[in-house]
Amino acid sequence: MGQRRIGTVLVWLGGGQDESATASERAGYQLGGVLLALAGVLTWLVATAAVAASTSVAPAVLLPFTVVFGVIVAAVARALATGPRTSRAQAVVGRATVAVFLGVLVGELAAVSLFSGAVDRSLDAAADRRAAATPAVVQADRTLNQLKTNRTHLDDAVNDARGYVDRMLVIARCEANPGSTLCPREKVTGVPGDGPETMTANQRLAAAQAALDTTVGARDRTAPGLDADIRKADGLLADARTRARADVDRSLGARWSAMHDYTAGHAGAMLSRAATDLFFVLLVALPWILRQWRGETQQDRSERARARRHRAESEADTAIAVKQAQVRADTETLWAEQHLEREKMAAAARTAIERDELRRRVGAAVAAQADAPAALSAPERP
Repeated sequence: MGQRRIGTVLVWLGGGQDESATASERAGYQLGGVLLALAGVLTWLVATAAVAASTSVAPAVLLPFTVVFGVIVAAVARALATGPRTSRAQAVVGRATVAVFLGVLVGELAAVSLFSGAVDRSLDAAADRRAAATPAVVQADRTLNQLKTNRTHLDDAVNDARGYVDRMLVIARCEANPGSTLCPREKVTGVPGDGPETMTANQRLAAAQAALDTTVGARDRTAPGLDADIRKADGLLADARTRARADVDRSLGARWSAMHDYTAGHAGAMLSRAATDLFFVLLVALPWILRQWRGETQQDRSERARARRHRAESEADTAIAVKQAQVRADTETLWAEQHLEREKMAAAARTAIERDELRRRVGAAVAAQADAPAALSAPERP
């Protein structure tokens, strides 16, 4: 039951929705679903690794957020693979452009993770260069070098005094016994025994030993304080470098730029980067390519038939609506013409009535004028 459900999900991912599909067609849809799921999962992991390297957040915390990117890539790849079949060059070029864009985008994220070691070294070198030029680091380094120089001068003074004592010791011994081949002939008399030169050499040896003791004492008094200052200055320098390095940009964009600079200078790395981009481009575009190779399926034929029926029904509904609109327009036109004719007849009738009324009034007025003289000429009766 679980395997069947997984197979159904893979068929759906591959674009299969028709239950009447044959076994070979279902296998093709399942293969497309596997490729889409692989593209989404790999994109998810690549995005998580790239973002985790540029932040201090644990990858486990980023997984619920970077899964969105994987889902988007898988959804777009499914839309490319399951869209309407078409042979128009414009549509093919558009889908290919989208596939290349997504593949290169994911491939570049994968390259950032693939060359993470070189990227980290490049960013660390940039951080060191920037830290070395920071005023706080320069001042701390100058102070530390001065303290180390002072400490070295103390040791050099002791070593010089000790070397002088060794030379005076050799001269004193050689004055008493000049027979050794190690004796400096130009600095001793060459006469054995205790003479004035031997006494002088012993005095010079004693003075050199006293100077050595003085120098060692001065070093022993001053060295602990200098050593403590050196340790403190070293800590301050480390803190200044740490603060300066913390200000260096280590975002995803900076890591991509460092990766680009590294691969641009190494042919092998550039080849690996191009191969990574090509892999993800093919991974995104392969479900669409497989669908083109698979040819028309029962689902495609059913969808085309449904589209034709829908288009025919739409055209029929449109024709009926147009005819009904024409009938309504003709009816309205006929009604308007009839109404206009009635209005014309009514206007003509009102005009005839008004003309007859005016004629009667004129006749009555003429008759009244004719009767007026006769009434005036009639004799009055007594």
